Amino acid sequence: NDMIDIFRSMGFDVVDGPEVETDHYNFECLNVPADHPARDMQDTFYVSSPNVLLRSHTSSVQIRTMEKISPPVQIISPGTVYRVDDIDPQHTPMFYQIEGLMVAEKISFSNLKAVLIRLLKEVFGEETGVRFRPTYYPYTEPSAAIDMSCTQCGGKGCRTCGYSGWITVLGSGMVHPNVLKVVGYDIEKYSGFAFGLGLNRLALLYYGLD
Repeated sequence: NDMIDIFRSMGFDVVDGPEVETDHYNFECLNVPADHPARDMQDTFYVSSPNVLLRSHTSSVQIRTMEKISPPVQIISPGTVYRVDDIDPQHTPMFYQIEGLMVAEKISFSNLKAVLIRLLKEVFGEETGVRFRPTYYPYTEPSAAIDMSCTQCGGKGCRTCGYSGWITVLGSGMVHPNVLKVVGYDIEKYSGFAFGLGLNRLALLYYGLD
């Protein structure tokens, strides 16, 4: 609720969508066709093969929203998601996620950085270090993984952060043109960014749980 309040203060609306989804919204519209190897990254549970499944992210809500409204779009979509992950200290088959999307004219990577740096500093304090690393997601290009300085050791290195001083907390990037095309947006006029975070992991850090 605190994070939702922070996003609302930055002008984001909160939207919801179904947890039981179709392959079309969960994968196809997000630049992940049936034969794409990136599907292995988000392998999920199928209700009825091959088209009905438990959503592996709330990005499907972003697609459903963009189909209904024209830019500007500024939303977050919190909710439960499902993946075929082995249970360990950082993974469970069901977890809570908040994803965000902003699409309008002249949206740049600078806008993405401003929003997410503000978010992490609001939650964890102004002294929190934030860094962006190049990575790969099929629905954004360019894409960035976002690390924050370890809350346990302050960046000095400890068991929690694998002695690196950093913990990965978000995935993000500029919305891939193919995703904008599939909802009928003019890619010559509009651009946007998207991000996603697993709230469970942030709660562990926020409350100092081992």
